[in-house]
Amino acid sequence: MKSFVQGLFNRLGLKVIKYTPSPYENLEKQPRYQKKKVQLLGRDFKIADSFSFFHSYREIFIDQIYKFNSSSEAPVIVDCGANCGTSILYFKDIYPKANIIGVEADPNIFSILESNIRSANYEDVTLLNKAVSKEAGTIDFFSEGADGGRIHPLEDSQAKFEVECIKLDQLLEEPVDFLKIDIEGAETEVICDANKLDNVSQLFIEYHSFKDTEQTLGQILDKLTAYGFRYYIHTQFCSQNPLVEKSLQLGMDLQLNIYAHKIA
Repeated sequence: MKSFVQGLFNRLGLKVIKYTPSPYENLEKQPRYQKKKVQLLGRDFKIADSFSFFHSYREIFIDQIYKFNSSSEAPVIVDCGANCGTSILYFKDIYPKANIIGVEADPNIFSILESNIRSANYEDVTLLNKAVSKEAGTIDFFSEGADGGRIHPLEDSQAKFEVECIKLDQLLEEPVDFLKIDIEGAETEVICDANKLDNVSQLFIEYHSFKDTEQTLGQILDKLTAYGFRYYIHTQFCSQNPLVEKSLQLGMDLQLNIYAHKIA
């Protein structure tokens, strides 16, 4: 029976995906926005919110959404939106000699990130408490308390900070093997403002579409095409029946993962 079902799925072009339990299943339903320590890769790891860590661990370590190939043992990685450092630990796990720049805007989250990276004793990791933006100077940042902080006004913001900005081109002065951008809605203006994407080999962008605002996915894809990237898209969040029912998540009606690599 099992082989029959598998054969049917194969003929239909469908793939059976086995659910892999997370070692942090108990965190998903714990009270939110409470700092605590967990064990990650055999060491203490501080988190700001159990729910968001549960989901980020699943995406990063189980689904491996940031997995990429590199011919170098020491790839250069730019991590825009490093949060508490889960992604940096993943990168260092698959490429121990990687050179990483981690950028995180939220001052409270940055202090946790800094502590986690310091305790891991990683070499070649540079951390910047800045907001990646198309503008220089400073900008208001709205903290959500976990991984949802952003420069766009947030109704349920726990705090507002004035943070220093850095332009993406400043992070792309040298060749970059992998660029990760997860900056909660600022991705389009940041990517479209960049002039040094020629230095990037592979990238990941988390695209966010906010209700009642113009969608800008096309602008990102046009920019990637102009710089010789081939892209792939996975849906991260969308209503099951978007023409009938509008589901929202932190004011967003659509969230996509965009993967891209330079065409050889």
